[in-house]
Amino acid sequence: MLRIADIAPVDRDDSSLSARPGRRRAKPAQPNSAPNAVEIHPFPGWARLADTDAGSADAAFHAGAGLALLDRILRSGADGAEPDFAGCLRQRLALKAAESCSALSRLREDAAALRDAEHLSGGAAPSPAGRLHRLFRLFAAQPARLDAATLARAIALLGLSEIDAGALGQVLAGCAAEAPDPLAAAARASAVAMRLCGAEAAIDAEIFALWVADLALASRLGWARPVPLLAAAILHRSLKRGARAKRPRPTDDDWRDAVAFVYGLAVAEAHARGADLARRAQRLATVAPVLRTKGARRVVGMLLDDDGVTPAAAACAGLSDRAARRLFDRLVALGAVRELTGRKAFRIYGL
Repeated sequence: MLRIADIAPVDRDDSSLSARPGRRRAKPAQPNSAPNAVEIHPFPGWARLADTDAGSADAAFHAGAGLALLDRILRSGADGAEPDFAGCLRQRLALKAAESCSALSRLREDAAALRDAEHLSGGAAPSPAGRLHRLFRLFAAQPARLDAATLARAIALLGLSEIDAGALGQVLAGCAAEAPDPLAAAARASAVAMRLCGAEAAIDAEIFALWVADLALASRLGWARPVPLLAAAILHRSLKRGARAKRPRPTDDDWRDAVAFVYGLAVAEAHARGADLARRAQRLATVAPVLRTKGARRVVGMLLDDDGVTPAAAACAGLSDRAARRLFDRLVALGAVRELTGRKAFRIYGL
């Protein structure tokens, strides 16, 4: 995958061209397809888990196959590193996970409201739903480790103040390390987290358990950072069981089977998002050399790292408000960026 940092701006120094009288001036480079682009194939049908397969013994197979395909995307950068758009992918999935957890908590904010709150709040304290969003946004910058510092940040966001993060980290790390496979590690760690934290606040403890599952999974898979997956798919309609249409919970006896099924659903969507972002990031890399605005490279990096960027955030990166708006207008015209809100004011832009 071609990295934005490796794209040099078009050289505007014409001194070498004017050294010989009569020599024709070379034309400036035009945007073209960037070399070394990684092609991400569509998610294969044989790996896709059907909605009717809930409780099937094949769920672990589909989950494992999907995780292997997602792993290829997460290692598609130079020398097996993460691709440039990995941050954006995590934040898009964090938004989906936060929307699901907001519904679990019976809060009203949908994805659009959560995005607005995060990017347009001006530093105000987040709402309860906004804290859920920030819980999963931590994954974009958080190493995949079940350590005390990592858990303490999550515990603080959820208000589980009576939990000893250090002791909990030791227990959860042991559960993840002793499990026979990554899916079992996610199931065990999340069940233990729910059991140890559930006495204080059941719904917050359940959300924390879903968050822990992704962290345990990533640590076993050797990913640089966790990816929000389990919470993003936990409300899928095919998971509702029984006359009362209950969803699976970490306290259920068959939680391990449910985890495999949920991951089987989640990885297919995450793979589709990753493939789409890979194409959009490649388009952004293609047009980046023709951007003349000072500070444009920093804004390009912001777009690759986050779900959305506002002109105000771009201005904080060194651009004037007017220059930031013109840059985003230029990127939209070039087909490299989308405006995400559909509004004429308070706009947010992203891949």
